[in-house]
Amino acid sequence: MMLCAPHARRLVFTAGAALAAGCASIAPADGTISGEAPEEGFVETPEAGAPPTLPPADANGERTFTLALDPAPPPPLMLDMNRAEVAELLGSVADRILLLNLDSFPFLVNALEQVKNACGSAWRNDARDPMLDCSVTALGQSFGQNGRPWQESPEYALVRLLTMTPSNSDVRGTSIEFLQGVSDFLGIGGGFAQMLSDNLQIGRTEEFLDTHVVALALRDHYLGSHPAIGEDGSIPFTLADALADLATLSTKLGPTGGHPGIVAPGFVPYGEVLGPDFRMRVTADSNIRIFEGLAMATGPGQLNVLQDRIGPTFDDPLEFDFERNDRFSISGLAAEPTVDLRIAIQESPLYVPACAGPAECTGNRPGSPTNLDSVWAQPEWQLEPIVAYAGLSKYDQLVHATQYLDGLASVEIGQNGTPPGWIHFGVPFNLGPKDQYAWELILEVAEVGMHGPDESRFAEGDANVAFTLTDVPVGITGEECAEAVRPYLQAQRADIARHILGDFRERNDPVDFYLASIDTGALALYFVSPDDLAPGTPYPYVRPGFYLDPGLTPGQKVSVLDMGGSSDRLHEKLLIPPSEQIVYAGNAKGQVFRLRITPDPLDALRVRVGVAPVTPGEGAP
Repeated sequence: MMLCAPHARRLVFTAGAALAAGCASIAPADGTISGEAPEEGFVETPEAGAPPTLPPADANGERTFTLALDPAPPPPLMLDMNRAEVAELLGSVADRILLLNLDSFPFLVNALEQVKNACGSAWRNDARDPMLDCSVTALGQSFGQNGRPWQESPEYALVRLLTMTPSNSDVRGTSIEFLQGVSDFLGIGGGFAQMLSDNLQIGRTEEFLDTHVVALALRDHYLGSHPAIGEDGSIPFTLADALADLATLSTKLGPTGGHPGIVAPGFVPYGEVLGPDFRMRVTADSNIRIFEGLAMATGPGQLNVLQDRIGPTFDDPLEFDFERNDRFSISGLAAEPTVDLRIAIQESPLYVPACAGPAECTGNRPGSPTNLDSVWAQPEWQLEPIVAYAGLSKYDQLVHATQYLDGLASVEIGQNGTPPGWIHFGVPFNLGPKDQYAWELILEVAEVGMHGPDESRFAEGDANVAFTLTDVPVGITGEECAEAVRPYLQAQRADIARHILGDFRERNDPVDFYLASIDTGALALYFVSPDDLAPGTPYPYVRPGFYLDPGLTPGQKVSVLDMGGSSDRLHEKLLIPPSEQIVYAGNAKGQVFRLRITPDPLDALRVRVGVAPVTPGEGAP
């Protein structure tokens, strides 16, 4: 592969770190590019910008050039890069290089655990008072705004909901407040806490909405409703994200497409993925062959030609294999990557009531809301649907029945032909709450809790929550990440190859033909085809190929596109004759030249070509 030094006959290189003047970071270990010294009779292609060096013309105006074919395969490209070198080489396309789709569930679990313990962990005790104190953690101290103490912040209200258990439940202001008072006063069913524990089939100190179901709801509906998130709730991380220490997530996960965004406006996420000792090592086979050719009017030059016979695609200038350990490795990633993030969740601007009472409320489900006020008619990313989805996930199959006071009272869930999760409170004189789904009852507790028992703390739509989380484990280790990126890079190997080399055809010299071999190994002159030119370049030849007469008569053409023993169908090809042969060809400007083709008797891979412009009347009878 010869992209940096077009005069070199054979290159041996490992890799440099950065692109330089169009050279794709290719250099040997000592920083130089080595090549064999040209043999006598071989005219080197000049350095870019230098005037051509031509052999003298004989008395007939003919200049003789030697073309040689190097049969050695191109050496592999070897890249050994640190962070800065990766940024320099791939930075312009880093946002298009997907490293992995990160499963967001472990991250959300870790984030929720921070939130749920922001005010201490005493809520896990079997006690009526959860003993929440948000001043004991840095996260809890961030609660409160506009002069309000943390006790009156929407964040605290959400923490209260997330940490609510049968034992510490607070349902003041809800439709089951009366039930709590009566059951505790009379000791019905062992008290309200035991009643909830028995009927919801959870432990006395188990959250109504545990971390697992809330994380699922956040993944599938809060994150999942954002256009940048994958259908499975995964977060796409690109090379640009890693190079920017995840600061790019503020834009990627910000407001878009009607979604208010996941990252709170104005917050810049941070997470070190690439450690100070980061290295990326890549080895790729080159599919670019360099052939010596001639511009009949100006002299020798070289052509980069794509010959990809490896597959599965056959147009890759470099052949990467990111699945092989000897071809790709990453080291120096953060051992336990974490991220600092401020997550914002908005609530509905209007109160979202539970569908309770009428039998048709049993059909109030995701995808079929009973009316526009239903929680299932609200945007998925709002707080109310997230709470409802979490409850639905936990209690969708709940079926239970308990009798109290010798049958005078009961709690029946999924009984008498009603769906699982549908609660009927059998309380004398109809003093109990209306029939409804368990998750809508929990939603009511959330709604009242967010706005206070007397709905005086926040107006509807003002109880938006935002949590600044620090050092949240993303859910994957650096070692796991180094392995996880392999299939993603493998799927993008063609695009990466094209970016590293750019369009190699733009560096081709303007030759008219070049020396190559057909599949059988026989040498042939290949006339330049449109595929050898840079994209968008008009093909300038009127009669490409080689002819027996200077008039370039079609019937006198001796080159062919379809040649036995060659898989190439793009180029006019002329096999090198066993002895001297004279043919004619036209250049891009329409000038016609006589070519005297002579094989080198001492070197089967060398051919001498005498070139002279056709004189007026030449070839006339």
